Amino acid sequence: MQSTLAKSVFVGVAALSFASVAQLNANAATKTTTKSNVTLTTDATTRNVVPTGSNAIYSYPKTVKKSARTIASKATVAKLASSKSSKDYFRAYRVLTTSKGSVYYKVVSFDGSVRGYIYGGKSTSAFAGGLKAATTTTDVTLSATDKAKTYYFASAGTKNVTWNAPQYTQYKASKNVKNTTPFKYDALTVTDAVKKTREGSVYYKVTDAQNPSVSGWVYAKALTTTKPAVAYAVTINYKTLDGTLVKSSTFTNKTAVDVNSDVTSAFNTYLTTAAVSDLKGTGYNYTAADSTNVAATKSVKAGTTVNLLVSKNAETSSKLAFKVSGTATVAPKTIAATDLKDGKFPTVAQATQDAALKGVSDSPISFTNLESNLLVSGKPLYQLTGTTTKSTDGKTQTTTLYNFDKATTEAANKDAKYGDTVTLYYTTSTTTSAVTSTNDNTNANNNYAN
Repeated sequence: MQSTLAKSVFVGVAALSFASVAQLNANAATKTTTKSNVTLTTDATTRNVVPTGSNAIYSYPKTVKKSARTIASKATVAKLASSKSSKDYFRAYRVLTTSKGSVYYKVVSFDGSVRGYIYGGKSTSAFAGGLKAATTTTDVTLSATDKAKTYYFASAGTKNVTWNAPQYTQYKASKNVKNTTPFKYDALTVTDAVKKTREGSVYYKVTDAQNPSVSGWVYAKALTTTKPAVAYAVTINYKTLDGTLVKSSTFTNKTAVDVNSDVTSAFNTYLTTAAVSDLKGTGYNYTAADSTNVAATKSVKAGTTVNLLVSKNAETSSKLAFKVSGTATVAPKTIAATDLKDGKFPTVAQATQDAALKGVSDSPISFTNLESNLLVSGKPLYQLTGTTTKSTDGKTQTTTLYNFDKATTEAANKDAKYGDTVTLYYTTSTTTSAVTSTNDNTNANNNYAN
């Protein structure tokens, strides 16, 4: 009896054990595993895809790993599939094949916000299942006229810059420059054009010959054929207190800037030396510390005019030097006091000297005043009397005469200013006359001679 019972229990346990093993083997035979998972190496631009909306995106294929997280639900993926924004395209970059022949692609959205695995059909030769290939742009035909035009950035800045591909038409499309302001005056040539499939916006491919790094794709409406206004210069007017214009000049900025751009620093640096050279020869001077000038130079804008106050220089007197005019073969010779009668230059009343030689420092000498007071016939320096040689009987003398050479003098002193030494030129002749004497003029002197 006990033996029979024992045999029955054994047989029952054995049968149960065999059933369990069979079930385990069956489970093992139906489990899905990863057969391969590799990085795709084909041209990245051929792996642009868009979801069909029929499958969700997981952190790992759900059929392989039951604990895989849902990255984007089927409903969310359906919205991405019908999106009108290029940022919702995807790039496939890995492919996973399961033990049962299913294909899954690891994808990432163009804006990088969604990344995970999505069912891709039963073959790696083409996208299928929850994915299909995407065409992110279509070609736009450019006319010969379009290609021949010169373009510029319409509103240079950080918006609508150039890209290595139209924004969001390729994964990780990047900016060639982050700010086009430094290139707003660059001439651009359009070489190609495409339309974004989803948005319909047109992008031009431009070439910047001046700065090649700027070349790339840019939103077509961000370009213009109108050359930007360029303001290199500031006009400077030097005026007296009553508004009389003394001199005008121009400050030119080293680089092109927009009209009304601030150039205060560069302008004032320039003015420290320019004012002196601008006013040279005018008889006026500029004082930067003058309150009028401080206000005028506090804020200087490109393309504008700055009026600066100037003051007349103090008066000064010029001196005279004397020379015999030279020739093609003979150099001019200095006329010294010892070459003249009585060993001195003619005496001239101080008032006459002042009328002829006194004026505002650094202003052009008036030859009209100089000549009318000293150098026309009958005036003191029109003809200089040189040394004499007496005849043997002492009754006559041969005298060297120095005759004013107007043309040579004016040519040699064309840039002379009050305060300079003016050189007077003379030709020579001789005359014979009776011995004479002159009375001294106690109200005259020859201080004018240098």
